Amino acid sequence: MYSRQLPLNFGIKMNELPMKYIFRLLLGLVLCLVWQVDNFAQVFPGDADNNGRVENFDVLYTGFAYGEIGPARLGGPAQDTESFISVMWEAMFPTGQNFIFADADGNGAVDFADLLTISTNYGEEHSTVTTTVFQEGIDGLDPSVEFDRSAIPSIITENSTLEIPLILGSPDQPILDINGVAFSITYDAELIADLQLTLDPLWMGGDGEVFLLQSHLDNNPESAGQLDVAMTRLGNNPVTSFGRIGTLSIIIEDDLIELLPDNVDRLPIAISVVGVGAVDGNFNQIPVVQDSLHLNVIHPAAISDVIDKENNIQVKIFPNPASEVINITSSVSLEGISIHSLSGQSLFSLPLDRIKKLKLSIDFLPPGPVLLEFKTLFGPRFKKLIISE
Repeated sequence: MYSRQLPLNFGIKMNELPMKYIFRLLLGLVLCLVWQVDNFAQVFPGDADNNGRVENFDVLYTGFAYGEIGPARLGGPAQDTESFISVMWEAMFPTGQNFIFADADGNGAVDFADLLTISTNYGEEHSTVTTTVFQEGIDGLDPSVEFDRSAIPSIITENSTLEIPLILGSPDQPILDINGVAFSITYDAELIADLQLTLDPLWMGGDGEVFLLQSHLDNNPESAGQLDVAMTRLGNNPVTSFGRIGTLSIIIEDDLIELLPDNVDRLPIAISVVGVGAVDGNFNQIPVVQDSLHLNVIHPAAISDVIDKENNIQVKIFPNPASEVINITSSVSLEGISIHSLSGQSLFSLPLDRIKKLKLSIDFLPPGPVLLEFKTLFGPRFKKLIISE
């Protein structure tokens, strides 16, 4: 039988290839590297949903993945620059996103430092931004987020301070198995000097396993104020809740004269809860009904004129100005009287038993203008009083 022994080295040596083949081979390698760079994902620290921007919804992703581990990224932790992914994690969000995007610092674990990175890099954009859209709830069918209107004072003037609870869910419509919620509050920054929301972590469980975020958006036009907030459980550990999720603190601007157009004695202010995103323990969306609030800010000099235009009920006080005692007469029964400073501070309150005449001592009030609020069956009525020295 004939046999032939093949040489052990039967490959083609590089130096035996024509130059044109070597060039084509090198070009192919370069194209492969370019393809790898373009097609392998990159992580921008804090952009957990990988939509091109670090925002409050990233808190929901990072909170859901909290405690998970996977391959660390090469090159050490990155603060505010993209890092390439060599190996994806096994774990995936139900949305199809890989858990590696929640590992902001690349150390191979989703932990509290990754949540803090969202705050540090908040608002940063690193590529084409894809707007996150959550399904809005249907009124009467889904739970809602609402301003507690019972806390709104009767008169709001310049420099007034308001404390308005924000309610999310009710005993009849609680938020079932919620793992995280994020939303924005928009307002007119020309009329509101400051707006903050103090979130209540107890709304999402009293075990301390909650992360809160609050950030004002700085790239909006000057007149368009926006406060972004988020609250998440640490890990996939949902709860059922309802009630006061936080308290909104609002300070009205202290000088409205230049903002009031001619022949206008009040300014409407719209405050809205928008972009509500909530997820449950399976990272499914929870539809939530949004809310808007309209406040009427009245300039102190126009209070009396506004009151006279709004009602025909006659409430008279005399003398005015006064220093010790005033007489009050009304065309309808009075159920109570309150005295406020023009900034909205309560100075005095007295319940009444449906009387139409009253003599009231005011010698305890400091000199200056005050606002008298009279409670009637037809709603509140107001009068301005000058306390003389």
